[in-house]
Amino acid sequence: NGDPILLLHTFRNRLEYSDKISQLLKKNFTVYSIDLPGFGDSPINTQTSYTVDFFTHSIVDFIKKLKLKNVTIAGESIGAVLSASISNKIPKLVKKIFLLNPYDFDSFFGEGISRGNFFAKFILFHVSLPFVGNIFCSLENKFILKNIMHGGFFDSKKLSQDYLNLLCKSLKKKGYVYHFRNVLSNFNDKNNIKKIYESISIPRQLIYGSNDWANESNRLDTQNLLKLKKHETIGNCGHFSFLESPMEVNKIIINSQ
Repeated sequence: NGDPILLLHTFRNRLEYSDKISQLLKKNFTVYSIDLPGFGDSPINTQTSYTVDFFTHSIVDFIKKLKLKNVTIAGESIGAVLSASISNKIPKLVKKIFLLNPYDFDSFFGEGISRGNFFAKFILFHVSLPFVGNIFCSLENKFILKNIMHGGFFDSKKLSQDYLNLLCKSLKKKGYVYHFRNVLSNFNDKNNIKKIYESISIPRQLIYGSNDWANESNRLDTQNLLKLKKHETIGNCGHFSFLESPMEVNKIIINSQ
């Protein structure tokens, strides 16, 4: 019901990441959830570099093909970064963006994810290595994925077994290792995100989980680049707010209308 809202998931997730929040938002919006290119059931092309620009143009094409107007975009992590870049490309079609836990501060490969716990730090360091990283990444399994994901939660029980099993379907997908490393290599503080933030002309709202990977300095930097006086904080929440705090996210979006 209502105007369209596009939900963009985080790194290493898929469109079902938005299922909980979708059920709440559909009372007020027409909800669109998509697999970002290469994630979920979306195929991978190992000849493609999965840059911010590539993701942006793909989603802009999606919005134009469906002839969506007055679109609200709520993105989490890399989805938050993309909500900003998309709004810059088609400002006349986007009503407002919500940036939740934006992944915009990496100064080296997987820095943010590595902040989750020691296990994530150990795995991401080895995945980042030339040549060896491909082999190490190909060894990923349910145990490794679960423990890395836990580093993004305040309450790890919010990561359900059903959803974890769904994520594991991607592990053996053709091109998975290439896609994993390529995306993470392209989302860092060298991808012109500062210029993207500074160019935003439409209404925007910045939200962090209290236990997100971004530290206070990261949060203030993003807030200032977005020319905002404040950012909101969801208590007892980590990086994956769509899974951990859907009620709170829904309340923020609805109350801003």
